[in-house]
Amino acid sequence: MNFHSAAFLFEQSRQDGAGLFPHFNRRIAAAAIPLAVGVAMALLPPPAGLAQYSWWYLALFVTVIIGLITEPIPAAAVGFLGVTIGAVLGRYILFSPAQLASTNPTSAAINWALSGFSNATVWLIFAAFVFSLGYEKTGLGKRLSLLLLSRLGGRTLTLGYAVMLADLILAPFMPSNTARSGGTIFPIIKNIPGFYQSRPNDPSSRRIGGYLMWTAIASTCVTSSMFLTALAPNVLAIELVRKTVHVELGWMQWFLAFLPVGLVLLLTTPLLAYVLYPPELKESPQVPEWARQELTAMGKLSGHEITLLILVLLALGLWIFGTAVLDPTTVALLVVSLLVITGCITWSDVLDDKPAFNTLIWFGTLVPLASGLAQTGFVAWLAGLVGPMLATMSPIGGLVGLIGLFFLLHYLFASTTAHTTALLPLMLTVATKIPGLSITTSALALALSLGIMGIITPYGTGPSPVYAGSGFLPGRDYWRLGAIFGAYFLAVFLLVGVPSLMFLS
Repeated sequence: MNFHSAAFLFEQSRQDGAGLFPHFNRRIAAAAIPLAVGVAMALLPPPAGLAQYSWWYLALFVTVIIGLITEPIPAAAVGFLGVTIGAVLGRYILFSPAQLASTNPTSAAINWALSGFSNATVWLIFAAFVFSLGYEKTGLGKRLSLLLLSRLGGRTLTLGYAVMLADLILAPFMPSNTARSGGTIFPIIKNIPGFYQSRPNDPSSRRIGGYLMWTAIASTCVTSSMFLTALAPNVLAIELVRKTVHVELGWMQWFLAFLPVGLVLLLTTPLLAYVLYPPELKESPQVPEWARQELTAMGKLSGHEITLLILVLLALGLWIFGTAVLDPTTVALLVVSLLVITGCITWSDVLDDKPAFNTLIWFGTLVPLASGLAQTGFVAWLAGLVGPMLATMSPIGGLVGLIGLFFLLHYLFASTTAHTTALLPLMLTVATKIPGLSITTSALALALSLGIMGIITPYGTGPSPVYAGSGFLPGRDYWRLGAIFGAYFLAVFLLVGVPSLMFLS
């Protein structure tokens, strides 16, 4: 090897290293930040009134949440690692001394770690991905997407409003927003970006796919608050309100109370997404004509398309009218089974669906991690700490503080149902201590916020992991948009909803 060859190889290796090490350093930083915060918290003494084991658990939870934001490894792996460490350290961070004396911490810790995989919503999310696979394999998703494009595909903004309108039409009849948005809306709109050369997990995702996915998840959060029957925890909230403060809330009362807020958010959400997460492609006037040509080329519905359409209508019918007979997740698993039996998809297709299994593991680990906050007493401690402060405020100030606290605490929950169960009775009890505040007003205000709070995190509500795992919404973008839209939804709720509620009371 001569001198020039050696020099060339050295320079080439140096340049390659320059390309690799920044990425390597970013990964080190992404891992170091959550670890440093977690270790620092663990070394500090717990706040007054909070047990040491609860504080250590909170340190683990915060480490995982920051890890989900920085993503040194994929999000599902962060959750898997977090729940595994929780199980390993369960004796020290999950149980009080009294609990240790009366339980086997080893068995209890692993039962806690795996509890997310027995959660019905987790499996409904998984089924939503399989539904999407059926639309793709049979070609029905392509056909429905082309129909939408043939009418509204000329402008990206009108597509965004079409997605929102589809969710709004289904919302009053479907108490599972995972089934509605993740299982019905997502499989259709997932096919649209490809027509515009916008691909998942690729820089082209911002061409149009990212905008459509974010508009869909933001829209379903709004519609989930708009109707009592649009979100299962809404119904749970009504029952908890009745039992805790003996107040009856009705469907029309709920709808009218949220209507001023809902109108503002429905009119502005697709437009706000268009401004804050702008698609690169704004207009494509040739697309509608091209879509009509493609529909003609596809011809008539195939046998598998017709079969899938029947199964989808069966699922919708059972989700809307059959909840007294079959749980929404049972319906989803039944239809998945029928998809395989009828040949719309094969079992190999299911096994090859990596995004579905990735999301199953991710959400299945986040559910126990979030539930641990209530299990270790942290949630009750925090509510007890803030409650007396709210009780000294004016009625309007106390209500605003109560809603804001209830809303922001959703960062700690991977399930709206868990959030409702753990916090709503506590918040209602605090509300009764605020002088001059109508308990009906406070109960309505708290319950109405359950849907819109789901926007703030990639695990905040049932369909969130479906869109977060679509490949069109990178983790950092999801957290940033979640914070912005969460602040906007909360601001509109406080500025429009609270005054109208106070006026009605």
